[in-house]
Amino acid sequence: MKSKKLFFLVAIFLSLTIALGMASAADYPKKPIKFLIPFGAGGAADLMGRALAAGTKPYLGQPIVAVNRPGAGGGIMYSALKASRRDGYTVGWNSLSILTSTNIGNVPFKYTAFDHVCRIGYTGMPIAVRADAPWKTFEQFISYAKKNPGKIKIGNAGTGSGTHLTAVLIEKEFGIKVIHVPLGGKRRVPSLLGGEVEAICVPIPEIAPQVQAGQARIIIMTTAKKDPAYPNIPTLKEMGYPIVMELFRGISVPKGTPVSIINILAEAFRKGAESPEFQKIAKQKGFKVSYMGRKEFEAYLKVQDASIAKAMRLGGLVK
Repeated sequence: MKSKKLFFLVAIFLSLTIALGMASAADYPKKPIKFLIPFGAGGAADLMGRALAAGTKPYLGQPIVAVNRPGAGGGIMYSALKASRRDGYTVGWNSLSILTSTNIGNVPFKYTAFDHVCRIGYTGMPIAVRADAPWKTFEQFISYAKKNPGKIKIGNAGTGSGTHLTAVLIEKEFGIKVIHVPLGGKRRVPSLLGGEVEAICVPIPEIAPQVQAGQARIIIMTTAKKDPAYPNIPTLKEMGYPIVMELFRGISVPKGTPVSIINILAEAFRKGAESPEFQKIAKQKGFKVSYMGRKEFEAYLKVQDASIAKAMRLGGLVK
């Protein structure tokens, strides 16, 4: 008798849960949506986020209001997002920082503290050298590094950044010894051209003008797929090495947001990523629109998180 009563109560609870979920989706959204951006105004992440918001608005029927929450390598924004209500009215413009900031300890939680709506795409972070460098290929670069331990300095955006960790994985995978130089985003390219460092790991948009001007040369890509704009540059993956590091961007919401609302957001942002507004700036910024739905994005994040955690251990940043 008790089991029948328990079954009946569970059935009622599930029915109410489903009904509430349907109701929440039926009238969603009915007010503006706050769109948290983890970096300052005017940068590439901010400009692309605002373009995506503008392109997505017609498919939600409500304004998507960009709010910059920079600081702590993205940790300020992720903390604010985690503390937000689970009603679909606060979403986050996530990036690789959702893995770097959580693994290095800028925040006391992991990427799993959120529900991840979709991936919008990514930017490659290749290794680049000066055009007059003696290494024409990545193999020549590695060969020199093996024979001359500690002679090559590789610049990055900062200790614990994706560009630093990419170089750490390469260093350990190929058994070389290099010096990692945290230069910050603005100093990377000038430092390379000025001879302060022999190589840099850098998002493609930052080095593309110098490559086109014949001042710099990309020697390896770390993306899962070859970049059509650089068909002669191999990826580590196609060379048989298990290193894939991409500066991805996507959408996340507080954990426990109704699946019905997540599905609405996923479809709207998919269409927003296809909008002329976003496609134009994505092309300008060297951003590859490569949409992933919720389940595929979750699986992708799991793999990328493992790579970030491994790189941080190898680099001595965490135990």
